[in-house]
Amino acid sequence: MKLRELLLGVAFSFTAFVGVAQAAKELKIATSAPLGTPWVNHVEAIASKISANSEGAISAKLFHAGQLGTEPVMVQKAIRGRIDILGSSMTAFSTVVPEMALMGVPFLWDSYAQIDCAMDKHLTPVFEPLFEKKGFKFLQWNELGWIHTFGKKPFLAPGDVKGVKVRAAPAKYSVNFWQGMGANGVVLSLAETPSALQTGMVEGGTLPAMTYVAMGMGKMAPHLTLSAHLHQSGALVMSMRTWKKLSKNEQDSITNALVPVQGLRDEVRSMAKDMLAGFQEKGGHVHKLSAEQREEWKTAVLPLREELVSSIGGQAQEVWPKILEAKKACVL
Repeated sequence: MKLRELLLGVAFSFTAFVGVAQAAKELKIATSAPLGTPWVNHVEAIASKISANSEGAISAKLFHAGQLGTEPVMVQKAIRGRIDILGSSMTAFSTVVPEMALMGVPFLWDSYAQIDCAMDKHLTPVFEPLFEKKGFKFLQWNELGWIHTFGKKPFLAPGDVKGVKVRAAPAKYSVNFWQGMGANGVVLSLAETPSALQTGMVEGGTLPAMTYVAMGMGKMAPHLTLSAHLHQSGALVMSMRTWKKLSKNEQDSITNALVPVQGLRDEVRSMAKDMLAGFQEKGGHVHKLSAEQREEWKTAVLPLREELVSSIGGQAQEVWPKILEAKKACVL
């Protein structure tokens, strides 16, 4: 009798141990954004809701500020399942989902309202299968905002940058933009840009306003032109390797935890506005293009659009008309 009770006790303990082990599912969430920023706050809110929805069966550990590598490195880790949930930029995802580069075609978008409408109401089902094909479960869009130009001198017309060495992001749309403007685009990662400005390797470049201000680029290239020549979106995705291992209830606990992305967009755009105001108050130079100047930029760049779309690869030729249809449907 005692032996039977002992065996039952061991079996019960083992079952309980297995149950605890199964319940202790911890997801790795990664982002290049630092603490205290809208992006980290957004994914922290999602992580909290995942835990609540799963009644504690799934937890999430956040790795911020690029702790798990550069954005392209983290994209590869997510494909392999070494990162479970990743929030990253359009530039990084376009290294494996080339069609994402279409969202950054220069002078494609007219307003934030148009962009939000196109992505939310029309383009999510277009991009979901493209991400899945490359190993991602598309969860929702991300937001970085308008991309602007900056330099050691004002860049107000194509003639101001003709032949000038400027930083181009490692993406075809950035290279294409500078090519149209007549500049000498030098492809550099974000980390390489400050030293390139200091050494004179480049005289300016393109960045989101917040990144420009936060990284102190204004100390080396104090003239920021609000060109808004392209929009930098991104995505929050889950590794398909992780997704497929989850039960239907567990998958639902994640999708139902997604905080509406419009809140993130509003925070990012508001923060950018505030940071620009602070930059100006400290003596930074912010230039706004007149309607005539902006039209001059567009006239220089648009002739290269077809070449850009053709160079992107993947299913770009099929996706591009759908993006144009979404834009037309979202004329607000």
